[in-house]
Amino acid sequence: MKNYLLLFFSFLAFALFPSCDGETTIDFPKEVIQHPNVSDSLFNILLDDAKLLCLNIYTIEERREINNIEILDSHLGPIIAALQMVQMDSLLPAAAAIREYDIHTLCPIHLHQGTLKADSTSKKIKSWLQDGYSDNGFLDDLIYEYKITIDSLSPTLYNYQSEVGINHTALASELKRLSFIIDARATSCIGDGSQIEIIDYTSDFIHFIFSYGWGDCPSGCIKRHYWEIGVYGSGIVEMIDQSGDKLP
Repeated sequence: MKNYLLLFFSFLAFALFPSCDGETTIDFPKEVIQHPNVSDSLFNILLDDAKLLCLNIYTIEERREINNIEILDSHLGPIIAALQMVQMDSLLPAAAAIREYDIHTLCPIHLHQGTLKADSTSKKIKSWLQDGYSDNGFLDDLIYEYKITIDSLSPTLYNYQSEVGINHTALASELKRLSFIIDARATSCIGDGSQIEIIDYTSDFIHFIFSYGWGDCPSGCIKRHYWEIGVYGSGIVEMIDQSGDKLP
């Protein structure tokens, strides 16, 4: 089953591809673009989805970008465009189910939180905690760019969080280079639940698997239902397959 998302296609075609005709294969945009019909709150959730999907791709493909704190817009652009197309689809039953069950990537907290250990007498950590900056130029640049705040968990243990979704594993590696930080690490992903995966990714086509899990998901979902959906840069969203347990 196919649904032509005329509104979003028109937006992409006229904003980004004014010379294309109906027979032309259209690549996804490489810029991060929020469609006007997608709310800010939903867009931010989808942006985190796209960032986690990028990190999964970097890990699986052993790409050097896995070491970057900031995830490239040129990689996020196609994925966030495709995710918005699925969210706006009005005819595909699978898209309606994805919205109904509120399916997103697992553990977005991984993009926003980490912990660090530091000497309790460190003036730079105390300054960061009390004043919002550390008096270390390198760290303060990170604090400003990614809007990172810190809270004390114990005299030597701190939780830090970024307003901007970033690669916190890479950030932790950079923090550990500072002499006054003993250790740092991204918040671990705990539990199970709904998920989005990418199994094929080209400039004009993304093959997603959306899955909804239920039944004791904190320990590992007992049941799971899957939707395989293909999204084209031209604005087409199509159902490829549906499998798994019967939905509750």
